[in-house]
Amino acid sequence: MDDHGWLDTPQSIITREGKEVDSSSERWHLPYSIWKSTSLDFNKIINLKIRWSVKSYVRDRLERSSVHAGYSVFQHVYTEFLRYAADFDIQHGKQFKEQLISLIESRISVTRKEHRLWALYRPIQWYIYCAENYPELGFCPAYAMELEGMSIPGNPKGEAVRMEDPDKGPLHHSLELPLLIAAMKNDTSKELKHLQEKVAVALSIAFGRNPANLTYLREEDFIDLTPEAEERCYILKIPRIKKKQLSPRDDFLDEYLAPLYANYIIELIDKNAAINTELQFNNRVIPNPKPLFINQNGNRAALLSSDFENAYNVTSADITGLLKSFVARHNLISPVTKSLLQVNTRRLRYTLATGLAAEGISKKELARILDHTDTQHVLVYFEMAGKVVEHLDKAAAKGLSRYLQFFKGKVIDSDDEAVNGERADKHISYIDEENPTDQENIGVCGESSICHLDPPYSCYLCPKFQPYRHAGHEHVLECLLQNREKRLEKYENARLGIQLDEVIAAVAQVTELCAEGNNNG
Repeated sequence: MDDHGWLDTPQSIITREGKEVDSSSERWHLPYSIWKSTSLDFNKIINLKIRWSVKSYVRDRLERSSVHAGYSVFQHVYTEFLRYAADFDIQHGKQFKEQLISLIESRISVTRKEHRLWALYRPIQWYIYCAENYPELGFCPAYAMELEGMSIPGNPKGEAVRMEDPDKGPLHHSLELPLLIAAMKNDTSKELKHLQEKVAVALSIAFGRNPANLTYLREEDFIDLTPEAEERCYILKIPRIKKKQLSPRDDFLDEYLAPLYANYIIELIDKNAAINTELQFNNRVIPNPKPLFINQNGNRAALLSSDFENAYNVTSADITGLLKSFVARHNLISPVTKSLLQVNTRRLRYTLATGLAAEGISKKELARILDHTDTQHVLVYFEMAGKVVEHLDKAAAKGLSRYLQFFKGKVIDSDDEAVNGERADKHISYIDEENPTDQENIGVCGESSICHLDPPYSCYLCPKFQPYRHAGHEHVLECLLQNREKRLEKYENARLGIQLDEVIAAVAQVTELCAEGNNNG
């Protein structure tokens, strides 16, 4: 018992995950490495009775639920209730019960007007817990029953997806996503941070995981299944979060990796080899498994709480920072907003999900890919599937071409400048599929062997293509734009629309290059 007759808080607490928390002072350092700061400062709570009750509930959540739950309870109770306590002059005496209820009623009224009543779920659970366990302190069981009967909506999900917010919703599949992918493919830097950026972008595009999943990745999670084979097969074992296991690394989802993305990880692991992740603590050396994303400065939350196995993990904010610094380094300007592309893991998750829904994936399979336990959370993506492919006109296509640079070939003035210019079988014509008599000689194929692409659509995306400067590429662009919607209706595949947009952007780029050449000439 302390001086007030309340039970003393123990000197240490063992969390449900089996981690020890030093609770002997007014500041508790929680072992939660995905966030930069997970210290709880109970000195912020002035009223000692309330402070003790919050400690009790946080301890309950740490022991019975998770570190995340304990941290969230403290933050929400303080942010939504207790930081306003001074306005209600809550004292220890007889007025305590009424003053605290007045505070809560005020906050309910405010959050209801702001349409964010969901934010009070955890603070209300704290009051109900206290009323059930410590009514003698002034927590009212009758009022707790009233709170328990309240209908509190869940955290709104999918609003950014539904609203198609240009800064928060999915990336535009034709105008923004290709910009990000092209920058990733063209990035040849071997600096550690730049390699981390590229891997973070690749994994977020490919799998749409939360940043916390990526923070727990280790080098050992990357596996080459066919080290002796010519065609390699790679998997990445991705730790699962929010699944009630004691540790995210208690359960994994095995995901197959495209060879290109696997090579990015191989480059990062090679760079990591020079970094020592052994930890010096109390005159002993603690070997640590290497995270895939190494925090060379050490993870502050892990170190303060002696959570040594995560001592070199990056945080969720670090993952988001890698995505943003990649965009800034490449100066990726969104054709939609005309400003720097806004990227985070959530937007890339939305982008992956809406794209797959538009392609016709099943709800069950999309839930598996996003690691949801049921299909209710993926319904919003199917609501938006029909809006993934949007209208594209000539002006938009030409504006798009300046950003994406899909055309990699060489514009020529005559066959004399072209590789294979003397070979009639390498001359390429465009035939309008709606009007087969409408034909246009557009250039020369520079590939010496047999080409397995699909001319003329694939030609504009091929680095071996040599378009004529004075050919009718404007006409090709007009035909493609006119036929785009018809092709989408014919094949009923939104993915085809996205691929067509890449061709359209490349043709538009050629028209711009030809126009520049004519003006200069």
